[in-house]
Amino acid sequence: MSMPNVPKQPYRPDLDQTVIDLLESIALEEIALSHLLNAEAEKIQTYLCKFLKCEHTNHKELISFNKTVNSTLSTIVMKEFLLLRKLETTLQITDDKEKPEKDKKPKPPKKKCPPPCPPGCNCEHCKEA
Repeated sequence: MSMPNVPKQPYRPDLDQTVIDLLESIALEEIALSHLLNAEAEKIQTYLCKFLKCEHTNHKELISFNKTVNSTLSTIVMKEFLLLRKLETTLQITDDKEKPEKDKKPKPPKKKCPPPCPPGCNCEHCKEA
């Protein structure tokens, strides 16, 4: 089985552009979730106005409506968690990008010390010290 071939594209974004695209996608998804939350709030207001005006209230219908709202809100909360993880991963990419530049500075090799001289030695090293 051979490796898949990635077709060449005229535009390949660099890491900075990729991070910007990821942050932009998170922001767009947050906007979409805010619209969903707003629509859900309007749905609740409309339902409650209808429910309070009606003399023959059906509590089972109210409980069923509450379950659908709860399900929608639960899904939105899960999506928010996934967006948080996506943001954390994106920030980690930017941190990892900055760290290698600092860590890549080559350290000078350690100089080996000469072995200690025996007492009473008259070598050049001992005369200098």
